Amino acid sequence: MAFGDELRSARTAKKLTQSELGAGRYSASYVSLLESGQRQPSREMAWHFADLLQLDPQTVLGWIRTGPTDDGGALAAALQHAQNAWDLKDYALAASESEYVASLAREQSNSAIWWHFTNLQAEAYSALRRPDLAEETLTELLAHPLTDEWPELEATVLSALSVAKRATGALDEAITLARSAVAAASSLPDHSVTRLKCGFILVAALSVRGDYEEAWEEALPLTDLSTIPGMSSPTIGRAGWVVGNIAFRRGDVETGLAQHAIAAQHLTPHTDVGLWAHFNRASASVRLLAGVSDDAVEQCLANADLGFRIAGTDSERSELLLAWAHLNSLRGDLDAAYALIKQVNDPEDLEFESAGLMQRLLGQYHASVDAPVPARRHYLRAAKHYSDAGDPETASEVLNELLDTSL
Repeated sequence: MAFGDELRSARTAKKLTQSELGAGRYSASYVSLLESGQRQPSREMAWHFADLLQLDPQTVLGWIRTGPTDDGGALAAALQHAQNAWDLKDYALAASESEYVASLAREQSNSAIWWHFTNLQAEAYSALRRPDLAEETLTELLAHPLTDEWPELEATVLSALSVAKRATGALDEAITLARSAVAAASSLPDHSVTRLKCGFILVAALSVRGDYEEAWEEALPLTDLSTIPGMSSPTIGRAGWVVGNIAFRRGDVETGLAQHAIAAQHLTPHTDVGLWAHFNRASASVRLLAGVSDDAVEQCLANADLGFRIAGTDSERSELLLAWAHLNSLRGDLDAAYALIKQVNDPEDLEFESAGLMQRLLGQYHASVDAPVPARRHYLRAAKHYSDAGDPETASEVLNELLDTSL
């Protein structure tokens, strides 16, 4: 039997669905393609399936038929499949397709294609809110000689690792990696996209940990990118986004609004609806952190809602629900906030800041209905969440909020 037939037979015998066999690493659609013979597995895939099926890896590897193939044609087809999945924003499929491209490229000693599609695999995992898998893939990239040879590639990997660490709340590591990325990019032209992106990521890591003044110092050079000839519109928009974020976090609402207005001019749904949705959700979130709950915040959330309906993941939509809940909480409608929180699926998949916000909002709701036991539980979870991540100031704010409730 062919690999796909063997895989289907073994999966059926174990009474696993295609999704269960993929186990979050490979999409159900990719498992289906394997079983129908439309894709071939990499060795890494075979090991994964062997573990899930409780079979000897050599048995599963033995299902892979070897023989003369059109290596160039197979690689070209795989490249197209991976790129199509990415363009369609099917990130689960894109991760699987990219891994297969990388496996073919490795067999053919094509380091450039291996690097590019291993990086695309990591980007897909990041989009899926799987920082654990992104970190695993990026660590492999970091160890590759090509990464060591080219400063731009090293900076790209280090900055992506910083984002993955920030998503899990490992804030000290996130900052260290972001600084390393900035150092790696220091030999690049001053206003290269990679160098600027490393600066954006350092500012974000510092601000999430509460190092607002240091983040602001790092952000100041980013405020005048529009005056630089040839600077791309998306880069100017991202700079305004980053500078506005830290302005809101340090309580400078006027500067935050001005910078996000610049960002909104350059980040539009016509050029990238996913990025536009991300910006609007983030803009609303930092405004809410600054205590702003006006109609403009509601419009940002409505924009994000529209964008994520077109190009969003389940995790992104859950984080948007929490932002709506935060808005309702600030407006005093804690019942509406609680109803929105209950709609959040898979809270364990939330990024660091959203996970902390969820616990804090739950504490506020239970305090409002005179339920001291769950209120304390959620407030203390939120405080521990921030304290463990190296953000004692936010942890202290949460504990003070708990004390103010007189529970």
